[in-house]
Amino acid sequence: MVSNVIEFQDVSKTYPNGTEALKEIDVSINEGEVVGLIGQNGAGKTTTVKLLLGLLKPTSGIVKLWGEHSYTLLSKTKKRIGFLLEDKGLYENLTVEENVLFWAKVYDADEQEVEKTLKGWNLWNERKMFVKDLSRGMKQRLAIAKAVIHNPHFIVMDEPTSNLDPVSRRTVVDLLKGFAGSDRTIFLTSHDLYDIERICTRVIMIRCGVIIADGSMEELRRQLKVGKEVKITVSRDIEGVLRNNISKRYPIKEIKDREILVSGEHCDTKDIVRFLIKNDVDVERVEEKKITLEDIYIEIIKEDEDR
Repeated sequence: MVSNVIEFQDVSKTYPNGTEALKEIDVSINEGEVVGLIGQNGAGKTTTVKLLLGLLKPTSGIVKLWGEHSYTLLSKTKKRIGFLLEDKGLYENLTVEENVLFWAKVYDADEQEVEKTLKGWNLWNERKMFVKDLSRGMKQRLAIAKAVIHNPHFIVMDEPTSNLDPVSRRTVVDLLKGFAGSDRTIFLTSHDLYDIERICTRVIMIRCGVIIADGSMEELRRQLKVGKEVKITVSRDIEGVLRNNISKRYPIKEIKDREILVSGEHCDTKDIVRFLIKNDVDVERVEEKKITLEDIYIEIIKEDEDR
């Protein structure tokens, strides 16, 4: 049994106008991983998705799914894939139920799955509504529902939470999180780093067609040597001699107004608090600052620009 669902072997893609979209990409993704691909506009995310789905052919290198070339997949292999692209593949003048039934037939899926899928994506009560009358959030849920009607082993989604209101985004994210821990392999792109952090078990960062980081959140923290940070809020501004003294004594990352940000991995926060109190500064609050994917992404971009 092939454990690698996806393999990019030294893959480059150059468009006819000379644009190098991807440069010598080497990536393997195993069964059950939930992988997020992030990067700025033009970084190569959409090109990567299209290569995965066999919609584009690489200029050089090989893209494989379950050991087969993605550009020449067998029909039975294609039916193991579900996907959501910018064009959602919905028929506006059909009902919600008719859309899902149509795609069930395309994929030779059991039509009895339609009710289960619509209920799973909170669309059962809207099943008789025409797609043209749905809200944007409902359309997105329907697009995902039709993409998974045949219980695919590999799911590709390009920007599944884009242009959604906060409530719809939260609903979609919570439903996508349900895929984690299954034997399904998920590959998604998004501009929303918070969504990626909540959904994915692994993050790949791409910049100008080159992968600049790859790993779990914890692995990315270690790669960057990003430890925990502690924020201390005090009763007054830290200025002058006191500011210099505390900065010399402790690993202070930043002092701004009444907030002190400390690199807390190897620092005794209690000692800093004692020092402040001894210098007539009351401490109002001490809290650990969570390192987010956005923090890591910004640091990696800075490092890459400095190379």
